[in-house]
Amino acid sequence: MKYPQNNKQKKWHEKAQGIVEYALILAFVVGIAAAIFAKGGLAEAVSDAYFQISKTIAYALDNTTAGHQRFAQSQLEKGLKQAIASGKVVLGNGGWVELDLQTALHEKVKQPVNGGADGDVKVNGQRYEYFKTLWDAANLKMNQIELDDADKGKWAGVRIERVGDSYNVYYFNGTAPNVQDDATKLGYYKNTQAMQEHFGNGQTPMTWKP
Repeated sequence: MKYPQNNKQKKWHEKAQGIVEYALILAFVVGIAAAIFAKGGLAEAVSDAYFQISKTIAYALDNTTAGHQRFAQSQLEKGLKQAIASGKVVLGNGGWVELDLQTALHEKVKQPVNGGADGDVKVNGQRYEYFKTLWDAANLKMNQIELDDADKGKWAGVRIERVGDSYNVYYFNGTAPNVQDDATKLGYYKNTQAMQEHFGNGQTPMTWKP
């Protein structure tokens, strides 16, 4: 039976969509199998495979430098929100936490990451002391999320600050290889409004209520 041209296009679109879905499922299964063989852990394998597929889909939807950067920031935001919602991270009024991705390796953890907090902040029931605990509480791997190659030489971060019964989420981008050479040296890092003014790059803060 012959279909009119518009039906042919519809059938082809449906077929192509099915192929993409099948390919994603296949990639997921293959990714898990490879990760299990390499690392020997099912939970870690599933996590790695899910992350890579999410990244592939996000890049397919917005394959630009800004799109890649937004994907990286979305992972930081999701991790911090989950940590706060689960009670692993507790913020007093005015307190904030931030996770950053950067080009330069951090001198202590030897990964291209950073972070910080200020105010009344507790992580896993203890007073905040070091940013690595934020990554752990957010269930994020420092060696997994990174800036795209197009963003090398820069840094990007997400800050969540408590304001009364809600939270403000900020998205920052800098032009130095690490946060210290940019926001910290300029004396802006502890001041959220100054950070928004100098590193917000037009991205509007979002309000979030768990």
